[in-house]
Amino acid sequence: MQRNTLTEDGSGKTVISTLSNGKPDFDAMIPSLLHTALPDILIGLVVVLVLSASMSTLSSLVLTSSSTLTIDLIKPNLKKCSDKKEMLIMRVLIAVFLVISVLLAFNKNASISTLMSYSWGALAGAFLGPFMYGLFSRKITKPAVWTSFILGIGLTLVHMFLFGFGWNPELSKAAASLPLNLASPINAGAIAMLLSLIVVPVVSALTKVKDPKHVEQVFTCYAAPEKKD
Repeated sequence: MQRNTLTEDGSGKTVISTLSNGKPDFDAMIPSLLHTALPDILIGLVVVLVLSASMSTLSSLVLTSSSTLTIDLIKPNLKKCSDKKEMLIMRVLIAVFLVISVLLAFNKNASISTLMSYSWGALAGAFLGPFMYGLFSRKITKPAVWTSFILGIGLTLVHMFLFGFGWNPELSKAAASLPLNLASPINAGAIAMLLSLIVVPVVSALTKVKDPKHVEQVFTCYAAPEKKD
């Protein structure tokens, strides 16, 4: 049965229907408009195009994430890791990421824009400080990077469970009534980014670089090339 997302409010105006948590159902606007404005054959074409783009994006993200975690994080911490074992770990991680994607997709109380805000907020909150300061300073330490990573991901996850799934409607209303609107995932991502920019230099000042020679070697890429006579 086709769900009618655009409804009449009694005054002749068209309004957006709401979800069970009281938020507007933005994700269903375009499908509802396509259903009323296009013939069935064009709707089918649009659906095929959207699905192909979504599958391409999902496959690239899942493959990149699994290979990055396996090669850069898991493999260096294993004493022996053959190619067959490395491939097995990648396949397991691919399955895990796909399951997580399906679980997130089944959450009807979160719009696509909300999920995108969480994902980009987590990434920016985790890596903005280390990336920005690491480009120009030799004093950024490993504990500072891990602190930024844990803070950015942790803050995003806490905000998602408190406000993103619609499990605490009263808490969401109270947070949304604040001047900064703490219930907004966009504001949560902005806060995580600011904290990353603050935490990284502070933690780096309290810790030491473990391998200064390696850092100096990395920064040789900034050195001006020697002129040949």
